[in-house]
Amino acid sequence: MKPISILLSFLLSSLLLASCHSSDYYPLASTYNPNDTYIPFQEYPKYAQHPRPYVVEAPQFVIFGASHTKDPKDAQITQIEAKWNALKPTVALIEGKPGFTPPSFIDPVKELGENGKVQDLARTHDVPVYSWDLSKEELAQQLATKFSAEQVALSLILNPYFSNLRFGKPESPEKYIEEFLERAEYVNQQDNFKTVADVDRVWKKHFSTGKDWRETSDEYGLPGYLADMMAVSNDLRNQKMIAVMKELLAKKEKVFAISGSSHAVCVEPAFRKK
Repeated sequence: MKPISILLSFLLSSLLLASCHSSDYYPLASTYNPNDTYIPFQEYPKYAQHPRPYVVEAPQFVIFGASHTKDPKDAQITQIEAKWNALKPTVALIEGKPGFTPPSFIDPVKELGENGKVQDLARTHDVPVYSWDLSKEELAQQLATKFSAEQVALSLILNPYFSNLRFGKPESPEKYIEEFLERAEYVNQQDNFKTVADVDRVWKKHFSTGKDWRETSDEYGLPGYLADMMAVSNDLRNQKMIAVMKELLAKKEKVFAISGSSHAVCVEPAFRKK
């Protein structure tokens, strides 16, 4: 590579890093308090006709329960910004895996959905941003106490695909899930899930009838034990969200949290005045 090319590459990399805003899982020091009640996810269907977005708010916080979107023109994106500006938060919380906010010349909503909008606002206002969520490793370990390791591994590998299918089927479902095969290691199933063919084999073993995983979206529920696992997962995640919010609020932070609308509905009881 020519010296000028090396210099340009270095400058571009530096520009990208400088324009990014990183996040991490919130380093929770406390634990979930069972007195902070929430709606178990298995009961959520009784409440599913709620408004969307679903916003839980008080003077010190906003929990913005969004319908997942990657459309920058979605009215929710404007609403998120309005709620942010009204609250003037000191901490931002996002759902899911933390990472880098795309640089300013890449649309954060197209890239990361509503999470991207919150991360972009945090960068603009120099506000720290964390994920309120459980890491996949933590979640896997807790799920493995209730489900088999093979069931947990299959779920962890396919869940990103199930969630993303609502935005359109990828050109290659197989390539899409390849990067998630390594999650099988979280429950010592790496030898059972080396290839996509292994995923097909295990899927057919557990779901011999019904849809192929390539046609399965979590937007309308998942089959068999995957639905039970989703309910348990969401309860564990909601407990973590409540604990994170309570800890930050005890520190007198003003907190803006983004989540799917079902999470906001389910955690709302923990934030009602008693």
